[in-house]
Amino acid sequence: MKRSFLRIGAAICILGATLLTAGCGGGGGTASLRVVQASPDEGSVNVIVNSKTISTDIGYAGNTGYQSISSGSPNLQIVPTSSSTPIINQNLTIAASSETTVIVANYSANIEGLVLTDNNTDPPSGDIQLRVVNASPGIGSADVYFVPSGSSLSSIAPIITALGFETASSYQTLTAGTYQVFLTVPGTKNAYLSTGQITLTGGQIRTIVAINGASGGYTSITLADLN
Repeated sequence: MKRSFLRIGAAICILGATLLTAGCGGGGGTASLRVVQASPDEGSVNVIVNSKTISTDIGYAGNTGYQSISSGSPNLQIVPTSSSTPIINQNLTIAASSETTVIVANYSANIEGLVLTDNNTDPPSGDIQLRVVNASPGIGSADVYFVPSGSSLSSIAPIITALGFETASSYQTLTAGTYQVFLTVPGTKNAYLSTGQITLTGGQIRTIVAINGASGGYTSITLADLN
């Protein structure tokens, strides 16, 4: 009888430890996290999840690629490589088997983590998907155009109008091919930036992130979400 009580006590201790771990960020599964450094006046950063460094020395306009982490409520810290003090320290909510992108956004005085839920389900056969994120504090809002190769911006209507700062569009499904993405002053064809031509084959998904240029003007980052 005494031995049975000991077994029950041990089981209760194990259960308690498991619940405590889950409450500290464990979700019982894994997920994918990608971090983009898009704060124009911050230097390189290290990325720490639940006190574990998952990527180091991510420079401006760089990203970690997808990293496997525990799902649930992981704690994310973004720490400059020149410091030990986090510039971002926040808990995320991440479902198992999901993909999440966090963009380190805005100038350092107002820096924050822009959290995006990625949708990396295969597009319909022969199609691609594009999503655009306005992470440029200098742009404000912008109209977004996807211009097929051989076409002119002047003859195309915007796919997205007045995409605000720190806002992501939905994924847009297009026929596979070559496109040029423009962000323009709302209601005009005056371009803030162009990605140049991007050629995508069926089944690919990409996220285009508009950012401030390192030496002025505006530029973009192309993130490979799928394939």
